[in-house]
Amino acid sequence: MAQRKKHTSFYPWIDPKDHNKGFKLNFSEVTYLEVGRTPEGYKQAQFVALKNPELALDFDYPEIFYISTEGLVLIKNAQGKFEAIAKTDNF
Repeated sequence: MAQRKKHTSFYPWIDPKDHNKGFKLNFSEVTYLEVGRTPEGYKQAQFVALKNPELALDFDYPEIFYISTEGLVLIKNAQGKFEAIAKTDNF
């Protein structure tokens, strides 16, 4: 059975180290495949494409990312720790 493509909003933080600075607006959703779940309960996603590339924010979208139940978009750093790089409103 083929995996179904899903879409989510993707709003990168202005400063990933300081979420109080807010996030950047992005007018294109990200298309992804859900490839699994982590032991922490995060949805593991594989980036496929931008739904509307002409409206998308210029950003280095990760090939693999994770979505938390709180609506955070995470990546795994070199030390194996999760870091929030963006937020979504579809979780």
